[in-house]
Amino acid sequence: NIGQASWDGSHEKVIVGTSLDSPSGIALDWMARVLYWTDSGNDRIEVCTVDTRLRTVLIWSDLDHPRDIVVHPEKGYMF
Repeated sequence: NIGQASWDGSHEKVIVGTSLDSPSGIALDWMARVLYWTDSGNDRIEVCTVDTRLRTVLIWSDLDHPRDIVVHPEKGYMF
């Protein structure tokens, strides 16, 4: 699962709980409130909105066990 919690560990909530194999890297676009993650088991990069949890596969081809991801919200870059 991918979830969120308060700084002290309370108020845990699952954001993504299905169709995950081996989630690895995770990045938050705090401006758009969008969460990106890599899944090395499914060879894809996925994205979802934090509030509504609308989810989609962003990249699913030509990936070989993606591990890390970083976003630069102000520039609109993903690395």
